[in-house]
Amino acid sequence: MAIGDWRPSNFDRRYQGPVTVLAALARSINTVAVKIAEKAGRVRVIETARRLGLSGKFKATPSLALGVGEVTLLGLTAAYGPFANGGAGVWAYGIKEIRDAAGTLLYQRGGSGPGRVVSARDVISMNNMLSAAVAEGTGRNARIGRPQAGKTGTSQNFRDAWFVGYTAELVTGVWMGNDSGKAMGNVTGGGPPARLWRDFMQAAHAGTPSRALPGLIPVPAPAPEEDAPGFWRNFLATLSGNEG
Repeated sequence: MAIGDWRPSNFDRRYQGPVTVLAALARSINTVAVKIAEKAGRVRVIETARRLGLSGKFKATPSLALGVGEVTLLGLTAAYGPFANGGAGVWAYGIKEIRDAAGTLLYQRGGSGPGRVVSARDVISMNNMLSAAVAEGTGRNARIGRPQAGKTGTSQNFRDAWFVGYTAELVTGVWMGNDSGKAMGNVTGGGPPARLWRDFMQAAHAGTPSRALPGLIPVPAPAPEEDAPGFWRNFLATLSGNEG
């Protein structure tokens, strides 16, 4: 497809043919994302991002659908909160309270959030699609053996790699990249970030009962993926672009 002089392409450089929106999201098919954004309208896409709490500088260009607007890890992770909790917006924060040496309370965070920002119907749709991204799509390495959903992200030239995902109990985001902005050694969001997310979430959920995501009927969750031998041994070399 082409929009003016711009021709978006998929990661594998192949045309997938007709696919459902669920399959396109699960497999991170760029061309479908662009078509949907163009049909919905770029301004509406930006409005939705704002409603979910994202505060980056978004320009209404065709590449908006592929994530060209910069966001923080904290902001992006918080934006997934409404899908995990049933539709309520989340105000991300890092400090809950401050006390002095004597224990006197100096500051305590207040405010519960902006209220409902996603309809119940849309929460169910997104949870279905983002669950498929983990069960059978680019997020397979993030499987933890319980109801979960999430999405991978990889910037051009492998400068950034993300995985943001959630269960009914917890939302977690992982970003990997070099402080200098230097390209990594072919690191994608479905690789090291998804595996690190999996390891953290397995530990965080240890001993807790499994719960279904909002609006979804419980189904057997795919088993966790196994690491290839030596994966974490080569991790730092991979980030530096010297994968061994």
